[in-house]
Amino acid sequence: MKNGRVLITAGSTLVFGLLLFVGFQWWAPPLSAESLTEEEVNQTAKDKYPGTIIKTTKTEGEEYQIEMQLETGVYLISMDAKNGEVRSLKKETIGHAAEESAEKTPQKQLTQNEIKARISSQGDLEQIDLVQEKDNSHYKAVVNKNNEKITLILDPYTGAIIDSTMVADSIITENEAIAIAEKHVKGTGDDTEFYQPSDQTPYYLVEVELEDDRDAVVQVDGYTKEVKTITWEDDEVDDRDGPE
Repeated sequence: MKNGRVLITAGSTLVFGLLLFVGFQWWAPPLSAESLTEEEVNQTAKDKYPGTIIKTTKTEGEEYQIEMQLETGVYLISMDAKNGEVRSLKKETIGHAAEESAEKTPQKQLTQNEIKARISSQGDLEQIDLVQEKDNSHYKAVVNKNNEKITLILDPYTGAIIDSTMVADSIITENEAIAIAEKHVKGTGDDTEFYQPSDQTPYYLVEVELEDDRDAVVQVDGYTKEVKTITWEDDEVDDRDGPE
């Protein structure tokens, strides 16, 4: 009788032990499972979506946030930190991506020498200044090309020309044109006409009488004061050199 009780007790203990072992095996894996490493998560993401990893961040909720550049844009992938399952896949907006890029690589403002090099083909530089404004800034440069002054407005970061404006020089007066013509041919101004054609710069035609009774018509550039042509009385062609 006593031996029977011992066998029953031993059997009960054995059954309880088996149940306890099975229960431990059932519950132990979830309790002991470890989170995937960042390298493992990144590799899983690359296996699923061919692209380039930009940034990977692990959240407190056992989740990885992976920012990834794919062929169709930048995507944010939410992945389970335990098993690597994708919870969500969302494309980021262009504005957000541009903002992120700007934060990572802030633009550097170009120096005056760098701006000079970029506009060297625009003409001879006469003046350059950095104009600082409340919301933005720009470079303002004045160049001389073919005896014409041009004002350039340039992006201070890229050197791109934002605006280009011809500087309107003041036209010389009639008396100045007469004085130039008289000095050039050594005579006395008699009559003057002003012309402003659409296809060239304005000019004066000054009729000058010389002491030997010859007459000359002198063309004077209205901006540069340059003597363009001299036509002598009864000449069929222009004498572009003229007497000095």
